Amino acid sequence: MMVKIGLLMSGQGSEAVGMGNDLYQDYPIYRDTIDQASQLTQLDLQKIMNDADLLGQTRYAQPAIVAMSVGISRMLTDAGVSTAGALGLSLGEYSALIASGMFDLTTGLPLVAKRGALMQATVEAHPGAMIAILKPDINQIQAACETIQKTGETVAIANYNSAKQIVVGGTQKGIQALTTLFETLEVAPKVIPLPVKGAFHTALFEETAHQFEQALAQVTFKEGVYPVISNTTEQPFEVASLQATLTAQMYQPTHFATGLTQLAKQEVTTVIEVGPGNALSKFARQTVPQLDRFNISSSAQFETVVAALKEGAH
Repeated sequence: MMVKIGLLMSGQGSEAVGMGNDLYQDYPIYRDTIDQASQLTQLDLQKIMNDADLLGQTRYAQPAIVAMSVGISRMLTDAGVSTAGALGLSLGEYSALIASGMFDLTTGLPLVAKRGALMQATVEAHPGAMIAILKPDINQIQAACETIQKTGETVAIANYNSAKQIVVGGTQKGIQALTTLFETLEVAPKVIPLPVKGAFHTALFEETAHQFEQALAQVTFKEGVYPVISNTTEQPFEVASLQATLTAQMYQPTHFATGLTQLAKQEVTTVIEVGPGNALSKFARQTVPQLDRFNISSSAQFETVVAALKEGAH
């Protein structure tokens, strides 16, 4: 059977201090990408990747993660690995769109930096909270959210990551009330608080999205060399609606699990998670277990993946 590769691009929350240091040292194509991205954003991304305080801020984490993911995707192309499709989680959609050529690094990195700065400002003005819920009963969670919404607080499902995990976001009071409500239920869902300060992909970001739309309006989009599945529409991004989709993406829920099934429908056999972390590979295992899975966030992993793919091609 022919190997068809889909890239999975990391979202915010996957960042780790020291990420990509060995890649920066070992691969000129990766180093050039980070240096170019630093110039485009007027940020020292290599320094940010090694500073816990800076990396903990949305405005800096977002361009750092995208630069790293694009750098690794360029290494794969350089190694002769061809891609059939891509899927990013939230922020990771920008890495996927740049890698596919729907916009280039010169356009994409300043856009990501602008998005990160606007979202940081929203987080500071309207602090929020997010919780992951394991093995969720969607109807139960929806009903609980609606109960809290009636009190005037914002709470909503923000991420449909896999059949075994969703994320709910909202105001800090709203999430607190929701967690308390869960404790009164006969079967209380398992809840994990997430280390974020904003309720991404909820109505708290709608105003920010419309501010960001002005930056998107300045961009010329092109057809990509392969399809990128949108978290928002659950279909491949299209040039004509890209601006509207990326605007809506900031305050509407992500459907990563559906994106994975869409990649599988396109006969993708193997997914490679590029960027820091391995959460997306876990979602892939939970959603489409038949896919072969790799992740690349280090030089050693890169070498292993390229060798495995070459072996599989023979």
